[in-house]
Amino acid sequence: MKVLIIDAESQLFLGHQDQWTDRPQEAKDLSFTAHARAVARGLKLKNFQVLFYFSDIDYRIVVCDSAGEPTLAKV
Repeated sequence: MKVLIIDAESQLFLGHQDQWTDRPQEAKDLSFTAHARAVARGLKLKNFQVLFYFSDIDYRIVVCDSAGEPTLAKV
């Protein structure tokens, strides 16, 4: 599982060296959601989502967005 940032407007993922990619497999794994949010804020992204990406099944779960709202139910 990878923790990724996606720009909600362009639908591109943050890649290595702050490049953007349309392939989640090539996106930079930020390891922790709090770190991902800090990176997105540091890049001054206005509209983004932090998500979990499972490459083995090509599946995404949005964890939170730029408004700071969690999107997963708390368990």
